[in-house]
Amino acid sequence: MIFYARSANSSGLKETVCHHLQRTMELCAQYAEVFGCSDAGAWLGLFHDFGKYSQAFQEVLRGERHHVDHALPGAAFLMAQLCGRAGRNSPYWPMVASVRAHHGQLRDCKSELDAWLKGETLSAEGNTYSLSKSEVKEAVNRFLLENTLPPSRPCLPDFPAVSPGLAENHQRMLFTRLLFSALTDADYSASAEHFNPGYLKSSALTDVDPVEAWVALERYREDIRQKNGGDPAMNGMRNCLFDICRQAGSEVSSGVYTLTAPTGAGKTLAMLAFGLQQMLQQGKRRIILVLPYLSIIEQNAAVYRKIVPEILEDHSGAERGADEQTARELSQRWDASFIITTSVKFFESLFACTGPACRKLHRLADSVILFDEAQSLPCHLAGASLSALRELAETYRSTVVFSTATQPDFDQLPDITWRPEEIVPDSQEMFAQSKRVLAEWRVDGKTPLDEIAREAAEEKNACLIVNLRSHAQTLYKQLSDICGEERTFLLTTDLCPAHRTKILEQVRALLREGRPCFLVATQCIEAGVDVSFDAMYRALAPLESIIQAAGRCNRSDTRKRGKMIIFIPDEEKLYPDDFYRQSANAVLTLAARHPIDLDSLADIREYYGILFGSGQVRDKRQLTEAIEAMDFPAVAKAYRLIESTQVQIVVPYAGEESLFLELAEEGRRGITSAWMRKAAPLTVHSFGFQQAADICEPLFVYRGKERIREETGWYLLSNRRYYDSERRGLQLSVPFDGIT
Repeated sequence: MIFYARSANSSGLKETVCHHLQRTMELCAQYAEVFGCSDAGAWLGLFHDFGKYSQAFQEVLRGERHHVDHALPGAAFLMAQLCGRAGRNSPYWPMVASVRAHHGQLRDCKSELDAWLKGETLSAEGNTYSLSKSEVKEAVNRFLLENTLPPSRPCLPDFPAVSPGLAENHQRMLFTRLLFSALTDADYSASAEHFNPGYLKSSALTDVDPVEAWVALERYREDIRQKNGGDPAMNGMRNCLFDICRQAGSEVSSGVYTLTAPTGAGKTLAMLAFGLQQMLQQGKRRIILVLPYLSIIEQNAAVYRKIVPEILEDHSGAERGADEQTARELSQRWDASFIITTSVKFFESLFACTGPACRKLHRLADSVILFDEAQSLPCHLAGASLSALRELAETYRSTVVFSTATQPDFDQLPDITWRPEEIVPDSQEMFAQSKRVLAEWRVDGKTPLDEIAREAAEEKNACLIVNLRSHAQTLYKQLSDICGEERTFLLTTDLCPAHRTKILEQVRALLREGRPCFLVATQCIEAGVDVSFDAMYRALAPLESIIQAAGRCNRSDTRKRGKMIIFIPDEEKLYPDDFYRQSANAVLTLAARHPIDLDSLADIREYYGILFGSGQVRDKRQLTEAIEAMDFPAVAKAYRLIESTQVQIVVPYAGEESLFLELAEEGRRGITSAWMRKAAPLTVHSFGFQQAADICEPLFVYRGKERIREETGWYLLSNRRYYDSERRGLQLSVPFDGIT
């Protein structure tokens, strides 16, 4: 009897189990070789579909049977070959777990294996195992007839057999995910090749030639020099930073580094210089740029594409083109030389437990991973995040760089070891040279918002940033009454992205023309928005937010000083959450000690010492407990950069009327991932679940032939009176004052 792994392709050919195992074995060994585990990869590929040597699975292929689990028998066979009586304490257990999970999720499968060995025939999900214990001997004989076992057991990293603590659990869990990644990518790719022989080529981007990219980078810099004048001091600093990063990239080996430089110092091109030199001189396989906000991604990607055309953008706002399936494969595989993604996508994949989410992870090994705006990493996830990044650098030969003007001193957090090496030898000198703002600290008492509005109205132009959307609405009303609506603008996440883009275009036009312009905003303007005002008013906030706000003031001229006022609003509620309040209070503590210099790295370090030294900032308890238990699904659930309590509302912004009508028609038939990306320019994220349910139309996903309806958290707002397309954006009856 011939045992098949796949049904017939368009040529009428079926794929045998033997052929599939051999191809998966080849690919998995190749993918795992990057982190020194090619022999383990070969074992995984060979054993993963052992359970298809069964009558039950052949009946599945013929359409005669459903709900058959072929993964567990393969895990049991591998366990018998490698683990012996050690079971879960064996160093080979991550391999067993990976085989068990390759069509599901990583989890503790010991109880399932024990039950199967005792004669259980059904999985926890109610699926029938493709092989019972009594049928295994015949399947093993067939397997050994068609396949040859590797000559020796695989060599694995020397992890403790029984993990005694968090650090060891981090190591073991990351290693398991990387093995799992290599297996799932190999298995899914080998399967796809049967139906599409050109799959591996179509699901990858053309490799970037770092020599050609470097020439293009130098050409781009020369074009900028010829077109732009600018402040000579700032241009000199940008050239200096570029040269420092170029040299460091060519010299440093794998490890963890910081790139600390002031706003406007040219970190965008300097990071690319570092990454390309790492590819040229250190042989790194790819550059992965991780950014916290889509607005920054759009800006940086536009620059980088002029230098490196073949860029894989993996984020919710990325253009996917007509071929949705190919785009999905690119997003899952990351087979590209230059990748731009979001912090959410990167870190949640790093702590994921399912095949599609983990599939890309083996690409992180021997790569350059650049984090821009590194201060945005949430402190309640810092311990787990930094441990994983340190392990990538130390064990998997990655180069990790944290770039920001406000470098968090994570080593002052309890129970964390984080000692990166700074790339810029004298960062403080750069900050001193780039000083562009004089700050006035009005933090001894509270200041009414109407007083701030009257004072700002005396300026030629000003930006006013507050912590809460309700404060922004109040301040906007007061300022527009004084200055007029044609000169006053509001920018919050109550406005959809397309609306915010339009507002910023109007603001930039007025600033270029030297006309009066006043912008009231929340934190959404503080990173990745290239505007420059003469005066800045900032409600008391975490120091990193204050410094980011200063970067929107007198952005490019060191020959004069911008004006910045830090104040405490005379309002009952001041901050969106407890950590924001703790951070702002740390600023007050620092200000009570001595005057704060926004350009002093020593002051930034002292601020983090106050904040992190309080003992109140730790990884959230659910995440720590899940890692202690090595519970992969619980870790994935606990590790969320953005809590899933928001709803997504597609709004009728008048500037994109035709797009809204298309989305409404398509969305009512059922939404898809492609629809969500298309809807991104008109989507407002809101915590107002009840308000959305009251005034919006819910949108659903429809599953299967039966069109089973599932809730999605997406809503369509058709009533235009709830969306102000001119000024204020979404107007729910009770706005949520969260981080904006």
